[in-house]
Amino acid sequence: FDYDAFVKITNDIMEKEKLYLDSNLTLQKLSNYVAISPNYISQTLNETLSMNFFDFINKWRIEAAKPKILANQDTVLDVALEVGFNARSSFYKAFKQETGKTPSEFRKQYSSILITNN
Repeated sequence: FDYDAFVKITNDIMEKEKLYLDSNLTLQKLSNYVAISPNYISQTLNETLSMNFFDFINKWRIEAAKPKILANQDTVLDVALEVGFNARSSFYKAFKQETGKTPSEFRKQYSSILITNN
């Protein structure tokens, strides 16, 4: 069983099953789901993606949040809760870590790009 195969399988599961939307998702829950030890999962994420479990899950959550932030139909808190975060503050921190911008800066940047391109 190689690391790259594991990462591909885990990404496929995240994409299809959307486990990251579970705000109570833990390394142990993912381990049970994929039937691989938590230590192996943790080590593999660290060695192949240079991230820990929570950064990996948050990356998926932020990717799910981006189109919702751009749609601008819900509050940031509603989007955060919808994609699996328990608090607005942890969402902001993860969003900024992932994108380099706050949700409102991200929305502003992309809305100006859309206006410029139309």
